[in-house]
Amino acid sequence: MDQAVAYSALAATVGLAVTRPRFTQRVRCTPGLAGLIGVCALACARLLTPRMVVEAARVQWRPLLTLASIMIITGVVREVGAFDRLAARIERAARTRSAAAVFTQVFALGAATAALLNNDAAILILTPLVVALARRLYPGRPRLTVAFAFTVFLAAGVAPLIVSNPMNMIVATYAGLAFNSYAVIMAPVSLVAAVLTYGVLRWLYRGELAAARPAPPPGPVTREHRRSGERAAVLVMASVFVAYPIAAALGIEIWTVAVAGAVASLAVCRVHRIAPLRKAATYVSGDILLFLAGMFLVVQGLQSVGVAARLHALYSAFAGDGAGQLAAIGVTSALGSAVIDNHPMALLNMLAIDRAHGARPVLAALIGADLGPRLLPIGSLAGLLWMDLLRRSGVEISVSRFVRVGVCVFVPAFVASLGVLWLIG
Repeated sequence: MDQAVAYSALAATVGLAVTRPRFTQRVRCTPGLAGLIGVCALACARLLTPRMVVEAARVQWRPLLTLASIMIITGVVREVGAFDRLAARIERAARTRSAAAVFTQVFALGAATAALLNNDAAILILTPLVVALARRLYPGRPRLTVAFAFTVFLAAGVAPLIVSNPMNMIVATYAGLAFNSYAVIMAPVSLVAAVLTYGVLRWLYRGELAAARPAPPPGPVTREHRRSGERAAVLVMASVFVAYPIAAALGIEIWTVAVAGAVASLAVCRVHRIAPLRKAATYVSGDILLFLAGMFLVVQGLQSVGVAARLHALYSAFAGDGAGQLAAIGVTSALGSAVIDNHPMALLNMLAIDRAHGARPVLAALIGADLGPRLLPIGSLAGLLWMDLLRRSGVEISVSRFVRVGVCVFVPAFVASLGVLWLIG
């Protein structure tokens, strides 16, 4: 009975987060509300105890506070128009370049944004900008617009830094992986995966890129002036990125750097009158934070009925074979992430993997959780956000097309990522 309740709670949580049904004309189910419903169901069945909630809070408060701080920093930079100015600059340069060159630039921008901010922020910021850019540059070529949209989603692959993915942040904190020790291994893994992903995408859309020519600008090109506070906001963001590895080397936890950056961003916001502090508070997506916290507790309920123990037994069967164990963990994590979303799968792996075997098994699980969502749209919150933003922009991507493109880029990137992890881990 307990197993049925736990599995049903997970299915309901993921299903509600994906479909986002309307309860009334004004009330719609959000991912955060879905997580709360799953937690309440498990609490009513007594599969969650107050002790579990306290333990979850102890593990999660640092990464969630870091994520909230990054949201504030990113929100202030977006408010001053820095990202819009960057898109306008890319568009001006693109008028004199080939579509392939613009494609490369957009992919690099997506990878850098996902690495330095996080994958959800990259999706939210870049998806509408890139879709609008592709339509202005190449009108009447909807397939090329889809190609550019895929660069935004697929450029955010293996997280090179702990802060590049909220779930990686939680799992790495739990596993005791420091910022620099994580980056030393995962940055090369991420680079190899990104190069292969880019190569496959270029090959898939080679015909459209070769045939496309940029349209002339619709009117005289005007250069936007910097808004007050733009330099200061961008400087704060850059300073936070530079401070991460330095703070980690000095033994300072990265959440303190992120919080200091958020406070500085709010100060810039107030001094330059960019936005009222009440509006700046809305840059923090409480719904995403609630979803992450709720999903952690839902997985705690699954642990109560032995799911993590079964995964542990599966992985332990390969304990004598280092490469075999990495492959087993990576494949299981990738397939599980594609089917039930990478958040619960990553958390289950966190509880199932024996940390006595070192960091590589944990990192193999994170590689699977980062790349597995390429197989199905349900695989990650970032994928759901991306699909929703595309629908709002009038771009429809069928599940079959998503799967075809996703499988093509997943297989080489996944195999190579595990191979690099094995070689340098």
